[in-house]
Amino acid sequence: MNNLVNDKRSGRIAIVAHCILNQNSRVLGLAERSSTMTEIVEFLMSNDIGIVQMPCPELSYAGILREGKTKDQYDTVMFRSHCRRTAKEIVEQIQEYAKCKIRTEIVVGVDGSPSCGVSQTSKERSSEKVSKNRRESSGILIDELRFVLEEKKIQLPFYGIKYERLPEDLEKIERLLEG
Repeated sequence: MNNLVNDKRSGRIAIVAHCILNQNSRVLGLAERSSTMTEIVEFLMSNDIGIVQMPCPELSYAGILREGKTKDQYDTVMFRSHCRRTAKEIVEQIQEYAKCKIRTEIVVGVDGSPSCGVSQTSKERSSEKVSKNRRESSGILIDELRFVLEEKKIQLPFYGIKYERLPEDLEKIERLLEG
């Protein structure tokens, strides 16, 4: 630990939904950007917050060519178990960082996602793709992450961004981090 005395790291991290850093992981036809949500990345970097990318459970479970589904469609014992394992791995990382006094500041999800929605998920499905209709509910990975964090008695703020209102979301995240 003595070698950290002159270390330049900020000691702060954010846990960020996979598709914020890699739009290529989204269901075909649903990517909002060509690659990355640069506003989120730039905000975190300008605030000296390191970025930990959450694995995308939909990608690892159903592949890149998966069809869009709602939370209800993904809410199976197998998928929930898959998300629980992923959540445990994320919490293990959070605990490992904490051993060196590196603080997890926030978990940033994507509202509307059946996995990473923080306060909203998709609620209906049309024949072609997931509807824009949303319901008040968190996604399955976020449900499981909250459960594992609660088991470990770790409290963290969560925030779900919406692509269509990033400037407002960044302001809210900044206020959340200040408070």
